[in-house]
Amino acid sequence: MNIGIVILLALLALWKADWKNWGKYYPTMLYIALAASVYEIIAYEKFHLWDFKESIILTKVMVHFIHNLLINPLVVLLFLSNYPSSGSEIIYNAKWVLGFWIVECLVSTTDAITYHNGWNLGWSLLFLIVMFPMVRLHHLNKSLALPLSIGISLLLLLLFDYI
Repeated sequence: MNIGIVILLALLALWKADWKNWGKYYPTMLYIALAASVYEIIAYEKFHLWDFKESIILTKVMVHFIHNLLINPLVVLLFLSNYPSSGSEIIYNAKWVLGFWIVECLVSTTDAITYHNGWNLGWSLLFLIVMFPMVRLHHLNKSLALPLSIGISLLLLLLFDYI
């Protein structure tokens, strides 16, 4: 399933992404990859809120690498390179949040993603509602997005009794 998602996203990115200007999105592509990787480091041993299932072909580490280094950056490239200049930002964000959440709902029925320590699809929806605007904010104002990201991360760690 993960390989299928990568292939679909790669084809969509080839078709719809702004490859001529990919460099201006690159810092935010790194931001999302780093954020996902930091989550993996924090959660690695014992405290996943969500986790991906390994497959016959891919180990769990490989699945996480695919998400952190391919899927998430491609999503950021597609999201930012098609971001509307004005007027319909809320609708655009809502479409991405809803699209991502529907995919997650479908994937969760196959147990390719599992939830732990109180996390559920409701928390995932709230996370997505925050994540996509944070991606845009990072693209526009890294100085504000980075400390805000740390604050949100600390809040999640507190809410889910990690610290």
